[in-house]
Amino acid sequence: MTLILSNAEITEILPVKQCLVRIEECYREMGCGQAGNRPRSDIYGPVHHHGRYVLKTMDGLLPRFEVAAIRLNSDVVRWRHGPDGLRKEKQPAAPGSKFCGLILLFSTRNGEPLAIMPDGIIQRLRVACTNALGAKYMAPSSAGVYGLIGSGWQASGQALAMTAVLPLREIRIYSPTRANRERLARELKAQLGIGVSAVDSARVAVRGADVVGIATNSVTSVVEAEWVAPYAHVTCIKELELGDGILERSALSVVNTRLGRPANYIVGKGENPIYDHDPQEGLADDLTKVRGSRRVIVDLEKLPDLGELVSGRISPPPAGVLTCFVNVMGHGIQFAALGALAYENAKARGIGREIPTDWLLESETP
Repeated sequence: MTLILSNAEITEILPVKQCLVRIEECYREMGCGQAGNRPRSDIYGPVHHHGRYVLKTMDGLLPRFEVAAIRLNSDVVRWRHGPDGLRKEKQPAAPGSKFCGLILLFSTRNGEPLAIMPDGIIQRLRVACTNALGAKYMAPSSAGVYGLIGSGWQASGQALAMTAVLPLREIRIYSPTRANRERLARELKAQLGIGVSAVDSARVAVRGADVVGIATNSVTSVVEAEWVAPYAHVTCIKELELGDGILERSALSVVNTRLGRPANYIVGKGENPIYDHDPQEGLADDLTKVRGSRRVIVDLEKLPDLGELVSGRISPPPAGVLTCFVNVMGHGIQFAALGALAYENAKARGIGREIPTDWLLESETP
């Protein structure tokens, strides 16, 4: 039988602390050369009235857990200018004003499909736990103040994971919409039982913070280097959120992966992958200008990655210096790791629905 899980069920069976353990094991395997990834690939269709269609895939293999997974998104996206710069926004264009993202989990013993599940909860958890794992190895061990930029789905996950690895006593939240940052502050205060406040600027949120977390959908910088304390640890979910000088000043910068761009295939632009492009008609050159605006460019492909840090192939930083973790792009092994954990926990607790695996198999040679 093949297991089918919902996001509600995944929320019930994937506690953050278990996810942190599994993600750490995943990166240790990667650092030791015992895991495999195929890089993310995006195929862009033409612009239509909803936006631009994008099919995104990434996959990974974890021999230790005898699983492989593919994560795919069937998206409609738009770019727009907001008060804090250019933003990329997925549109809930599927029936019922919903999104479509799936994880397919397979056994590496016999190739059978073990489970099919939506990716939304796991997407949030894998990003949050990866950034928190970086903080576990790089942030001040006594870190008490967390400045969080962003108030959406990813930002809330960042706060939950960071409090699981650091002794935080205060969180300061800024996002451009007052109602959103105040809502998240109330929710986190109730969940975490520590001081959480909404503040009126990114600069106030960041000032004096031991850890600075950036989790926005902006593709322009939202935190400037001069705002950041010289002993802080900075995290982001894309390098474009970082102001000029943060990476240059950092004593140790670590990336999630050295491959900082997906392979983009654009209908009408030929069959070769494109790594830097302006995907949205009507915003000509905006992304090129953003990427070319740094006064000093740090080559992400030459930085150590998280697997090397977790596996001990590089040393953690000394105390009292600026550090940075750049979560530049996702890994298929993250979805394999947390998809396998969801499958194990669901089977142990009898959660989910099952369909005959034979429905998904064939006698014909593929």
